[in-house]
Order: sequence, then structure tokens, then C-alpha cells
Amino acid sequence: MIGPMVGEGREAEVYAWGDDAVVKLYRPGYLGHHGESVALAALDGHGLAPRLIDIVERDARPGLVLERLAGSDMLVLLPRQPWRVLALARALAKAHRAVHEVQAPADLPDLRLVLAARIDDAPLPTPLRAFALRVLDGLPTGDRLCHGDFHPGNVLVAADRVGVIDWANAACGVPEADHARTLLLLRWADPLPGTPLISRALMAAGRSVFAHQYARTYGGSRNRLSHVDSWLTVHAAARLTEGIEAERTTLIGLIERARHNAAH
Repeated sequence: MIGPMVGEGREAEVYAWGDDAVVKLYRPGYLGHHGESVALAALDGHGLAPRLIDIVERDARPGLVLERLAGSDMLVLLPRQPWRVLALARALAKAHRAVHEVQAPADLPDLRLVLAARIDDAPLPTPLRAFALRVLDGLPTGDRLCHGDFHPGNVLVAADRVGVIDWANAACGVPEADHARTLLLLRWADPLPGTPLISRALMAAGRSVFAHQYARTYGGSRNRLSHVDSWLTVHAAARLTEGIEAERTTLIGLIERARHNAAH
């Protein structure tokens, strides 16, 4: 039943599965299928994510059969339709707020514990690692569903629907923590390897506008976001485990400035 490949990422390959579904096959060594399946089950009926149809195994690789969503992701749409930058940023924020209204299943990992483990493994000078862990220790836990990697490339836009994909990093936590990870990516993430120069130029020109509109829409009048800067520090430290050399100087700088400000 497996058809042609329709996409791939670091952790998995996605293939057509009949006319209305896809199968996401995880690469050997990656175990995100469990968290993704649990998150998608919790999201069933909310209209925010593809429906989980089945759990399969092919060539000793775990796979998830998912509803095939229509549309293009926002990273594709933004350089093609830059005049939609504000509308797409608002749509991203509204989808993220809707995700955070869902209570996380009990068997998802605690986001604070996930971040602590990543900071322990991060290539950081000892004083900066200790500082990041102290900051994390002072932040709250929560019971909301957190995506863990919510950014425009993981949000599909069709005429009448926005769908959130790639739930392998789903966790249980406070919405503000997940929101801060998105802000970090919108403001400072390096474009994926192979991104055309024209796309890089458009991203550089529009990312601050997009990030500002996303943050403004997400915050609204109902949310109190008093710990965003602290969560940004924690996520900057954890992000270093992803080994993106082009971001290293920026991330280290963010942590150093936060440490300096905390001392004065």
C-alpha cells in the first residue's frame, strides 16, 4: 500500500498510503512515534492535526498512518505570497493557542524534564549550563499539550483549514514554554540547508514582522506571559544539542546576556 515519497525530515520519511492517507516511517534509532501517536489521539476531533488511522511497522521501522491533509506549509507560502505575512502569522498564533487548550495525556513526557536532559547534553561552558538549569528550576510545570517544535514549516494551510503536523516532540507543560520555543525559532533559527538565496533574503526581511505579529496575536488579552524571557534562555541552551553550527554564536550570546542581566 506504500506509494511514492511525499516528504522527509531528519527523523522520518513520509509516503503516500492510498488516496487519502500517508504513512510516516521513522528512521532507525528515532522513537518519536510513541509521543506523536499519543498526541494525535488526544487531538482527535479538535480539527487541529491529521487523524491517526493506524500504527504499522515496515522493515523493522515503526510507522504512523495519518490522514492526508491538503494545503502547503507556511514556509512554502511565505516566499510565494509575502503579502500574506501578517495573516499567516495570526493564523500560526491562533492555531498554537488552540493546541494549548488541549489537556496533555498523562503518558507524555514532562517538558521541563526533557529540557533539563537536553541542557545537560548541550555543548555549553559549565557556568552557562549551570545558569540555564537554575533558570529552568524556577519555572513552572503544567498540564497542557505542547507541540515541542511549532513553527511555520509544521503548519499546513488550506483554503478552509490550518493543520499542525510533526508531533514527535510532544510533551506536557505550560503553554508559555512552547510559545517561547516558537519565538526562538522565528527570530533566530537558521534556514534549513538547501534553502534558496532568494528565500533566505525574504525570510530575513520578513521574519521580525512575522515574529512580532505572531507574539502579539498569541499574547492577546487573555494570556499572562511573565516568563517568556526565562523560557527563551532555557530553549536557547537546549537548542544547542541540535548541532546547528550557524546558530551557535547567537544562542550562546542569548544565554550570556541573560546571565549578565540576572547578575545586575
